[in-house]
Amino acid sequence: MPKNPFRRKQRITSITIEEDALRYTELRSADPLIIERAEERSLPEGVISEGKVIDPKALEAAVEEAVKDWGLRRKRVRFLAPDQFVIIRKVETPADVPEDELKGYFFIEIGSSLYLPFDDPLFDVVPFDSEKEEKESLIIASKEEIVRQYERALDEAKLKPVECDIAPLALYRLAYQQHDLETHRNVLIADFRGNDLTVSTFHRHQPLFMRSVDMDEDGWTAEAAFREISKLINFYTYNMMDGNETVDCLLISGDCSMTEELSRMFRDQMRLEAGCIRKKRIEDAAGREVPDRFDRVIGLALKEV
Repeated sequence: MPKNPFRRKQRITSITIEEDALRYTELRSADPLIIERAEERSLPEGVISEGKVIDPKALEAAVEEAVKDWGLRRKRVRFLAPDQFVIIRKVETPADVPEDELKGYFFIEIGSSLYLPFDDPLFDVVPFDSEKEEKESLIIASKEEIVRQYERALDEAKLKPVECDIAPLALYRLAYQQHDLETHRNVLIADFRGNDLTVSTFHRHQPLFMRSVDMDEDGWTAEAAFREISKLINFYTYNMMDGNETVDCLLISGDCSMTEELSRMFRDQMRLEAGCIRKKRIEDAAGREVPDRFDRVIGLALKEV
């Protein structure tokens, strides 16, 4: 029997599994950005640590309970790979390798001429929109064993995991939606989650670099965050861009109480455009503000539009 051409394609649901909580967001509209639903369920401490699932049974139980409460059973879902197990690398590519053969080419190269910090990488390859004469590509990779841990928890809850994304891309979608970023901008996103900070940089709307930074249990201060992010800006400027480009826009995301103080330090001391990733208040359908800790899952949901 032929497929019904009028049957609506099932949408993909966006869920994040983070160390502190499970989060789910459904959009009512992208422009203006209005959230139809924003749900979260706290995870007990120690279920996930530094991106690794330490207690699979506890995670599976929490996901199953949340999915039941939120009415998501049998939905197709996308999720995020943990930052600690994601790398982004820009590499030169032979000019005679067609775009549709890039992944096959690098599948052979990984482990021989190209080394990644994972023995079992899951990766994707996209052409890099470079102004150089040499052809370049971006490799985005994660560790398969870790991604499968998250995938299994979703499977056990009768969900259908179909896409794995990375947080920097999710946050950049939100940044672009809020700030209408121009192609030439060099954008740095500093994403704070408790004592964790993930820094990612973008040029020509493509991710070039990401780094996870841990702070001790005393937590972040604006001064400590300024020092760490400044080091990464210098690395980006001189190691990655050969001094020809530098960060000109810094956006802060996540549950960060020092956004304004840190932004002011970068504006005053480095003359950067700096501020919150949210240029406008993000509300749900009832007019209530959706907390900053939902930034990642909102950006993930924006992949649908």
